[in-house]
Amino acid sequence: MDERMQKVLESIKASPKEVRLLPVDERVLAECRERLPLNWGSLLGVLLENTGGIVIDGWLRFYGAGELNILERNKLVPFRELAIAEDVLGGVFLLLADGNVGYFASDCLEVEEMEFQPGRFLTWCLHGDTELFYSDYRWAGWRKDVSELRCDEGFAFYPFLFAKADGIESRARRKVPMAEIIGLEFDFLRQLGQGGAGAAEE
Repeated sequence: MDERMQKVLESIKASPKEVRLLPVDERVLAECRERLPLNWGSLLGVLLENTGGIVIDGWLRFYGAGELNILERNKLVPFRELAIAEDVLGGVFLLLADGNVGYFASDCLEVEEMEFQPGRFLTWCLHGDTELFYSDYRWAGWRKDVSELRCDEGFAFYPFLFAKADGIESRARRKVPMAEIIGLEFDFLRQLGQGGAGAAEE
């Protein structure tokens, strides 16, 4: 096994969070090799070679060459940058031109630079303060609710997360396909005449 993947597995084992490693689909992997202009020796390349995706606490999802198909997920997001992960709210993590990770946030529909590269981002997801990062958007019983999601589903809220409300508990929520959540976000941006956030295609 690749040394970098071995380190990833060790980090997963040491994580206090619930982590699911999805199996590789060789058909998807072959398509990724053909279509993605990646450095396959990079961490992202190693993850694609060895996983079908990684699910952390049921909330964060790293894309891979399998059920969390990085190619299919990127069809949902009209960015020049490669989408590499998501959360169940419809937030999307991007690999920016400078090598850092950016977060397209579902509460403001803008890309925010996170100021760390994919390796540190994965470490943060596995060991970092994700509870604090999402503290305003986790409701009572969220762990049970996300455990019932399929990998192609998330939670839609009304009022929308980018609209004002008293708090997450005041918003109605329902389980819907992730494609619907992400599609709605970009439809809203198009209606505003933005065509997407700063990194989006015109």
